[in-house]
Amino acid sequence: MMVSGFVCYYSMQILNVSLAMAIALSIAASIVVSLLTELVAYRPLRKMGTDRLFLMITGMGIDLAVANTATILLGANARKIDVSELNLEGSVALGSVFLTKLDVFALILAFIILAALYVFIYRTKSGLGIRGSAYDVSIAGLMGVNVNRVSFIIFFISGITAGFAGILCGMKYAVIPTLGSTPALKAFIASVVGGLGSLPGAVVGGLILGVLETLTSGFVSSVYRDLISYGVLIIAMMFLPHGLLGRSHTDKL
Repeated sequence: MMVSGFVCYYSMQILNVSLAMAIALSIAASIVVSLLTELVAYRPLRKMGTDRLFLMITGMGIDLAVANTATILLGANARKIDVSELNLEGSVALGSVFLTKLDVFALILAFIILAALYVFIYRTKSGLGIRGSAYDVSIAGLMGVNVNRVSFIIFFISGITAGFAGILCGMKYAVIPTLGSTPALKAFIASVVGGLGSLPGAVVGGLILGVLETLTSGFVSSVYRDLISYGVLIIAMMFLPHGLLGRSHTDKL
């Protein structure tokens, strides 16, 4: 997210390109970084048969390394992506509720990406390989699935989605070195609440988490929004270990 946000900002400021070209460059940069992460960090660990817990720790280490490197090289100042080309100033009234045009644009774009992702995962052979590998990498490999290719596809898609997320956050808020850290944690919580391995579950979990955080910020205090998020995570793990839409898997002995 942070990479795409900075690339989009500096493409417009230094290269003086249009917003559309800046977005294209940002998505490309995000994909490259994502694929390099898979090739350099995750693939060697996977070949050694490393446990998934260590893969998660590796991801957290990469996030810290990239964020701190960006802070040293670019500084910690916030930067705003100019969206004047999109003509998204103003708001849209839905009864007594007012939404900014940028929020509506982000919502529509998110649903389009989610719909495309759902079709890809549940309606294609590559998606079938991804779901099989998510259940058990070893068995998927024995069944003829090219695990390295599946991982490459996953990181390619994650680069695209993270790239759009970083650009939208830069448009709505600002681009900072730690842009992707908090959203990544909240996305993990939403996935656990909705059910790990379930795309609809992740969407439902994200909506629940977003509504709870917004209500807490509006009626109590924004200080407690993170407390609510981690509280929901603890409750979900205690009473719904497989999430709202997740499935329990049993091994036959």
